[in-house]
Amino acid sequence: MIKLKWDGTRISESFELPGGWVFFCFRQGEEPLWCGITPNLAQRLNFIRKKAEIDTRFAEVAALADSLDVESQERSVDALIRLKIFLGKNSVPHQQMMQPSRDYAYLALDARRFPFVTLKDDTNDHWTYAGPWRGRFLLYDVMDSLGRILKLPYCETENYPCEKLDQGICKGWCLALENGEDAELKKLDTLLNEAYLHPQNGILEMVAQERDKYFDDLDFAKADLLDEEIERLQSYRDWLNFLYVTKSLSWEEEDFGVENGLLRWCKHQGMRHDFPREETPYRENEMLAVNLNDLDERRILYEYHVKHRKG
Repeated sequence: MIKLKWDGTRISESFELPGGWVFFCFRQGEEPLWCGITPNLAQRLNFIRKKAEIDTRFAEVAALADSLDVESQERSVDALIRLKIFLGKNSVPHQQMMQPSRDYAYLALDARRFPFVTLKDDTNDHWTYAGPWRGRFLLYDVMDSLGRILKLPYCETENYPCEKLDQGICKGWCLALENGEDAELKKLDTLLNEAYLHPQNGILEMVAQERDKYFDDLDFAKADLLDEEIERLQSYRDWLNFLYVTKSLSWEEEDFGVENGLLRWCKHQGMRHDFPREETPYRENEMLAVNLNDLDERRILYEYHVKHRKG
């Protein structure tokens, strides 16, 4: 373990940060304030610094710490195990406040409610939800892409109809809603679900073919723009595949077991640790939504499974 001095929002000494997965714990004296795991400690510390610049409460908590403990871990699962055991044994008063998950977002769809596609911090209403995603900007970019490609609604103002209808880049779904055109709204419902909730809907492949066409025609500027769009759509598809799988992902290894996408037990330093939890009662409109507080654990285990066990 490495102990570093912490000064408000940064390490107060020159030190080369370890690479790879680490478990970290911010302390005031000997008392833990909050902890976490990351594959990129420098990036996490930069997040803390930037977040403290715009969030007064976050900055106040960050300033309470005077030291930072760092422990390198061989595998992502080892880091997760270390974190869960630590949280089970210690009171960590600012754990929720200082997590990046506070900035995660759910995608919400409803063909009979303006603005049809939006982002939400929770799943308490009656939209159809997927997520959460770690990046709001990725979702906005995907909404923009699908709006342009399929003329689906991407409503950026509260007033409608907007200039997108005049520009021919939207089919005026808001007017169908206002006029109660049920057949059109049923069509929109099908389109939204196909575009946003079906990983293998062919949209990515369609854009990739268009990109190759520009490249073959030596129009490299347009090809480069589509490269960025392809990357966004690929990231979205990957996350959607994860959401489809995680709630049923279960397996056991010699030193840990996974049940329904979450760590169920582990062996650590010769001792067995169990992590019982109540099953989350998901509603029908939350079939592709998971508990925000479980997301990072689920993603770590999914990526481990894909890398080490799948195939």
